[in-house]
Amino acid sequence: MIVYRIFLWVHVISAACWILAFLTSLFYAFKVSGAAKTGEEKKFMQSERKATSIGAHVGSVGILISGPILSSISGGPQWGWFPFHQFTWLAIKQIVFIVILFLVAFSVKKSLSFKKQIRGEGSDMVSKQARKKWKSAYLISLAVYILVVFNAYLGSAKPF
Repeated sequence: MIVYRIFLWVHVISAACWILAFLTSLFYAFKVSGAAKTGEEKKFMQSERKATSIGAHVGSVGILISGPILSSISGGPQWGWFPFHQFTWLAIKQIVFIVILFLVAFSVKKSLSFKKQIRGEGSDMVSKQARKKWKSAYLISLAVYILVVFNAYLGSAKPF
């Protein structure tokens, strides 16, 4: 039972890190909009991307490791391996998590494109191209965050 609790906490903390990254991302996105076309805009964009990157890595890796272990340990609730017919909330949660992982991959690709663009620019001012790339990466991340919050709700409330 103690092993189950440890991995349950890893699971919960991983989800919490992802949600904390969401709040940090929102904070920096508001800072970006307030600093549009100023020297600070670039710094805020980079900080937002870093918070998103850390949150997505910690969150997804922690959940990818702890989730299967929780399903395999006999000490806790026996959700089993995808008993969709018994636990509809779990089926939806797993499907949404797969969608999240695909979106994370797109977000990483967009984020790398933004970082490459920023490195190629010499000034502190952000080009229109870099701004467009950041916005694209941010919007995908925002979709991921919304799905993560929905998944956290499903995991905690088990509504159906």
